[in-house]
Amino acid sequence: MPTASTFGYHFKKACVAAGVVDMDGKAKYTPGSLRHFFASTALANGVPIREVSRWLGHKSIKTTVDIYGHLVPEAWGRCRDVMQSAMRPAVEESGESVSAA
Repeated sequence: MPTASTFGYHFKKACVAAGVVDMDGKAKYTPGSLRHFFASTALANGVPIREVSRWLGHKSIKTTVDIYGHLVPEAWGRCRDVMQSAMRPAVEESGESVSAA
């Protein structure tokens, strides 16, 4: 198991190789900030929270929802749209009744 200093050394080396260092050679990001960026970006672009939770290695999806749940507000809109559609009365097309179920 690598030590914290070994991990730090390799992380900085990877940041230099990726060109994500400032003028002093210090990494612009931390492992935690990159992890948060990944989760936030994935969720904001519609990746299901269950998948993000698994990729982050959370033992429970509750952890992911507690931390990142606010990033999926469109889920409320999708849920509302589905419920409104399901509750609408049947629409008649060409004289035939179309049922929602």
